[in-house]
Amino acid sequence: MTPFRYCFVFICQQGELEIKALLLAASLKHFLRCDYELIAALPQPATLWGTPSDETLTLLKRWGVRTVEITNQVDDNYPIGNKISCFAIPTTADKLIFLDSDILCLRQFQHEARFAHASFHAKPADVATYTENLQQWQTLYQLFARDVPESRVIATVSGEIMPPYFNAGVVAVRPSEEFFSTWLECCRRIDASPQIINKRPYLDQIGLSVAVTLLGLDMDCLDESYNYPAHQKLLNSKNLPLFCHYHYPMMIRREPILYRLVSLLLQTYPELNAMLRHSPEWAKLITPRFQPRQTWWGKTQTTPPLPDAVITGLPRSGTSYLCRILHQVKESIVLNEPQEIFRYLHDGQQPWQFANFYRDLRRNIIEGVPIENKIKDGQVVEDTKVHDERVVYSPLVTRDDFLLTTKNTLAYLARIPQIRRVMPEAVMIALIRHPFDTIASWKKSFSHLEQAMVTTFPLGYPSDNVLCPWQRQQLQEIALTESVILRRALLWRYLAMILLEYREWLHLVHYETLVTQPVETLEKILRVIPNAPPLQWIQPIAPSQIRQQREILTTQEIQTINAICGQIAYQFGYETSCVTKVNIT
Repeated sequence: MTPFRYCFVFICQQGELEIKALLLAASLKHFLRCDYELIAALPQPATLWGTPSDETLTLLKRWGVRTVEITNQVDDNYPIGNKISCFAIPTTADKLIFLDSDILCLRQFQHEARFAHASFHAKPADVATYTENLQQWQTLYQLFARDVPESRVIATVSGEIMPPYFNAGVVAVRPSEEFFSTWLECCRRIDASPQIINKRPYLDQIGLSVAVTLLGLDMDCLDESYNYPAHQKLLNSKNLPLFCHYHYPMMIRREPILYRLVSLLLQTYPELNAMLRHSPEWAKLITPRFQPRQTWWGKTQTTPPLPDAVITGLPRSGTSYLCRILHQVKESIVLNEPQEIFRYLHDGQQPWQFANFYRDLRRNIIEGVPIENKIKDGQVVEDTKVHDERVVYSPLVTRDDFLLTTKNTLAYLARIPQIRRVMPEAVMIALIRHPFDTIASWKKSFSHLEQAMVTTFPLGYPSDNVLCPWQRQQLQEIALTESVILRRALLWRYLAMILLEYREWLHLVHYETLVTQPVETLEKILRVIPNAPPLQWIQPIAPSQIRQQREILTTQEIQTINAICGQIAYQFGYETSCVTKVNIT
């Protein structure tokens, strides 16, 4: 087989890009297993872009990285234009791969046949940042006497359908003066045209789209494993991407996978430590936070998933009690009803910001940044009806892979498929309670439960278009029901049906078992959470009593609950024909 040679090119510019370029080069040296050369492009003139330090240049030379001076031929006021000049660098390689400096290589790379069989490779943009307006695309292409291409690509994060439009952070081409000159000319003409609006900071990507079309290049749309948007999505520990686009040092600190890789690079190449000390944000990466429990980057190219969990279930079914006792386990932090989750879950089928919220929480807890929680006397609030205030505090952990859990009932119930989609490794714990006791508790609870007013729910209301049709239909029926007694029964049935619908994704817990057997219940929960801490108590937990207020239910309510909820309740092991009997299987 004829050898296939790669040329990896990136920008090394004085300042933060200097640090990023060194980390990128170190990660490439660590993982590349192909025939390759590395080139660091140095923007000129130095009076405008600065000069990397002597230490940086010496380190690059020691690593065998060739340095080449380039000039920005688009516009000095458009720094991103420097990348286009990287494609004019002479190389004998079969494939030139440009990488944004804020990228890390996460796994071994050998030759892949796809790079030999196409002229152009790039991942579609994360989001349709330029425009979704086809008329605006038509105006753009008319500038070059062309029609908008018939082909379409899908934005990898937002899912918009759009004409070819790529993230220019990873671009692979056959080295060609024609490719460089065409891309450059497209950017210049677009930039000079008053008809093309909203072009900066996307000028390079817009020009790239047109250049590929004008040249008639055969396109190979890369997937996210070649340009993973870590600022948008969580990394999947079981399937690490080749190239991870992290953007900012705070994203490295948010993702333990990236943090531990950088720690590994700092140990392998100790000269990097001095470089990072020049920046307060980067300096936070120098000292390891905790001793890792497991070895990462083994032969399998996988890493252990972080122990994340979600608590949901029927309101007043013991979810806050579970939060309280789980929070008393060592290396376990539980947030009871964080306020931020509503804006992250409000719309969209893939709420990546909710998953990112977990990583931001983890980073803040590790770094000692105060967080908000429903805490009283050092314990998570057991009954939010009695005490519903949030306080700011700094929980203590001794490792970065502590168990992190958040709880919400109605909001999380309304988004089970979406949460699972963006956090597939997280365990979802759902609580159920006998309908008599649940509804009796609702009668003395918050007004939206006491009245079963589904139209007031912040998520999961009748017109919520994220819900399935059957959910919206049932919610509309509840909203149109005049009898409050019937509405409460219908609401219990509806919420219980959600648990049945998604039961295979849930770890189901009966309230009655939880309060009478808390230790055994927690042991079972921890066993189903990958890499959860062992059951060691901060404070011991004693069994409690099943709380019942069935005496406040009228005969009509009992009969209604039996008629409406009985069949569903039976599937959870509950008997509703006798008000005094609780039967759990």
